[in-house]
Amino acid sequence: MAEIILNGNTYSFEKGESILDVANRNGVHIPTLCYLKEITPIGACRLCLVQVDGAKRLQAACVTYAMDGMKVETDNEYIWTHRKQMLDFILIKHPLDCPVCDKAGECMLQDTAYEFGMMSEKVSSEKPQDPKAYWNKIVYNSNLCVLCERCIKSCHEMTGCSALKMEDRGFYNHVTPAKGETLNCDFCGTCIDRCPVGALLDTQFHNQARVWDLDETTTASPFSASEGDVVYGVLDGKIERGKSVEGFQISSQSRFGFNYIENPSRIKTPLVKSGGDFSPKTWEEVISVLKDRLAGCKPENTAMLMGSRLTNEAIAAYKALMGAVGSKKIVTEADFTKPAFMKKYKEKFGTFANIRRADDLKKADLIFVVGADLRHEAVGLKWRMMNAVIHNDCKLITVGLKRYEYDVFTNKSFLADGGDFGGIFEKIKTDNAETFADVREYIKDAKKIAFIVGNEYTSSCPQPEAVLSFADFVGKDKMSAFLVANDKTNIYGLYAQELFANGYSADELIKDLEAKNIKNLFLVGFNNTYTGETAERLNNALRTAETVVAVDLFNDGTSAKANIFLPAKAALEVDGSFVKIGGRLARVRKVVDTPGEQKSDTEIASMLAKIFKAEIPPCPEEIYNTMLAGKSGYPEVKFNILDSCLVIKTEPSFNETAYKYEQPKSGEKTVFVNPRHHSGTITAKANFTFRDEFAVQKFHFQQAEETITAETCESAAKGIKLVTKKF
Repeated sequence: MAEIILNGNTYSFEKGESILDVANRNGVHIPTLCYLKEITPIGACRLCLVQVDGAKRLQAACVTYAMDGMKVETDNEYIWTHRKQMLDFILIKHPLDCPVCDKAGECMLQDTAYEFGMMSEKVSSEKPQDPKAYWNKIVYNSNLCVLCERCIKSCHEMTGCSALKMEDRGFYNHVTPAKGETLNCDFCGTCIDRCPVGALLDTQFHNQARVWDLDETTTASPFSASEGDVVYGVLDGKIERGKSVEGFQISSQSRFGFNYIENPSRIKTPLVKSGGDFSPKTWEEVISVLKDRLAGCKPENTAMLMGSRLTNEAIAAYKALMGAVGSKKIVTEADFTKPAFMKKYKEKFGTFANIRRADDLKKADLIFVVGADLRHEAVGLKWRMMNAVIHNDCKLITVGLKRYEYDVFTNKSFLADGGDFGGIFEKIKTDNAETFADVREYIKDAKKIAFIVGNEYTSSCPQPEAVLSFADFVGKDKMSAFLVANDKTNIYGLYAQELFANGYSADELIKDLEAKNIKNLFLVGFNNTYTGETAERLNNALRTAETVVAVDLFNDGTSAKANIFLPAKAALEVDGSFVKIGGRLARVRKVVDTPGEQKSDTEIASMLAKIFKAEIPPCPEEIYNTMLAGKSGYPEVKFNILDSCLVIKTEPSFNETAYKYEQPKSGEKTVFVNPRHHSGTITAKANFTFRDEFAVQKFHFQQAEETITAETCESAAKGIKLVTKKF
C-alpha cells in the first residue's frame, strides 16, 4: 500500500486522497476555513499550506494529492508565517464585528484567528459597507463574506439546487442568486450551516439571540422521514433556531417551521361539542363525558384512524387501547399512502420496510428515480442521491411525469406519457435505440444499483408491479437499495407495527361508517389530506359516527368532524422515537414546553384505557421497554440508550414478480402532489407561523403552485395533469 510521510511519521493512504485527508484521518492538525469533507476541495483560503519536499513553494494540503513516498511538513515557523499572511488577506475585507455578529461564538474565522494568536488585524483597510441582501428566508451580508465558496459548492454538490454563484471580481467579489433576484432552492439552509462566518443567516434567528444563551437539544425531525436530526436552540421557553447536526442536512420545515407549535389557532384545552358549538372542559370533565358516551361500547362498533405524526410509543399505546376495547378495526395513513403498490411491494420483498438504508444511496453507481419529485416527497433522498452523483461518479436515470431540477445531472431522462412507466421499462429491456441500449450498458457495468420510487409512479402507473419486475431485470445481486419515497414523518413506524394490510381496510371502515355500524371513532393524529374517491368518501362518512374523538393539535380538517377534541402535545414537546426512511430508529427528545393543558399522546392513551378498565403506561420509556423492545424488529435495548444510530431489523426476501406488460388506456390522468415545503403531516392549518414581519411578506411556504399540464408545460408528460394539493 502507498505511504506518505507527515512530520517524520509514515501513514498509508488510498489513491485519490489529499494530504489533508490523510492528516485528518490520523489526527495531524492542519487549519482550514474553506474545506468541507462533503464537497470537492476548493483551495480558496490557503490556510492549509504545507511544505512538500521538493516543491518550490508551499502547497495547499486540501488540493494536493498524496503520492507514494511524499515527505510533508505541516508545522514549522516558515509554514505558520505564510498561513498568518493568508489570514491577514482575509481580514483585509472582513470587519471585526464579533461583538455584534450573530455568528460570534461559533465562527470558524474567529476561532482560527484565536488559534493563530491574532487579537487584532495587522493590515488596516477600509471595510465594505454594502447593504444586506434578503433572499426569502436567508439573509446575506456580503461585508462578512470571506469568499470561501463553501455555500456555492454545498448548494450544488450536496442539494443539487445550484442556486448560488460568485459575481464580480477582486474586492467587489460576492455571492448572489444564480438566477433572478432571489433563491430558487429547497431553502434547506445547508448554505447557512456551512458558512464559516456570519455572511449567511436565517431571517428568523437574525438578531434574535446570542448563541451561547441558547439551550440546545438534538431531536429527530418532526416533519420528514428522510432528513437528519435537528439541533433546536431554546431561549426563555421559545425555540429560536433550528440547525442541522454537523455533517448532515435538514429540510426547510425543520429549520423554519418549528413555530407551528405557537400557532394561535392551536387547541390547548379539551373541547366538547354541544348544540353545534364547542365548549372548553377540564380533563376530568371530558373524561367523565367520555365515560358516559362510551358506556356499553362494543368492539364491533368501535374503530380508530391513526396518523403518521405519532411517535412509535404513541402508536403502540393507541394500538394497546384498541386491544383493551377488543377491536381490531384500526386504519392508518398507510392505508391511504400508495396502498396498491405497497401490497405488491410486500409480495416481492416480504416486508413493507425499505430495502437497505437511505445512506446506501451514496455508495450506488447507478440510481433509478422512478416517478419521484424528491423536492416534494423526500428531499433527504435527493441530497444522498446528489452525493452519489458528485462524489461516486454515479449514473442517474429519471423516469417521471415531468422534468425535475436535478435532471441537469441525469445521464438519461424519460417522460412516462399517460403514466406508462411500464412501457419505458420494456424499451430499456429490449429496444435497440441508442438511448435505451446505453441504459442497458449502465446496468451491465454497475455493481450497486439503487431505486427510488415515488408518488407520481404509484398514482399514475396502472400496473404497480412494473418497477418491481424491472428490479428483476436488474437482478438481486446488483440491487443495493430499493427505497419508497414518502413525506410522512413516521409512516414507517406504522408499517413496522403491522398496522397496514392487517385485515381491516379503509374501504371496510368507510362501508361500516356508511352503514352506521361504527358508533365510536377515535381520530388519533390523523388528518385526511389525501385526494381521490376513498379519501372523499371517508370525509363524508365521518359524520355518521355518534362519538368522534379527535386527538390532535388543531381542530381543523378531519378533526373538525369530531364532537370531542383532546389537545395533544407536538413531537417537539415529547420524548419518543420515529422510524425514518431506510429503517433508522431516530430519537425524539422534548425540546420545549408550550403553555396550555395539552397532554402527550401516551398520556391520553393511558387515560382513555382506564375507561375500559385497562392499564397503559403514560411514560414513553416504559412503553418502549415493555411493548416494543425486541419486538417487530425494534432493537432489544433500553429506551434511554436509543441514539438515532440503531435500525429496525428486517429480513427481506427477493421474490420474482409475476408481470406482463399491458399498454395503458389513453385518457388524461390527474396526479395530486404536495406543495413544496409542506410535509402534509401536521394538519390542514398552516404548518408555519413566523414571528418576523419580513418572512410573512416575502416567503409563503404554502402559496398555491400552478397546475402543470402537458398543454402549459413542455416538460410534462402527455396525458397527465399534475395538480398541487391545497391544505
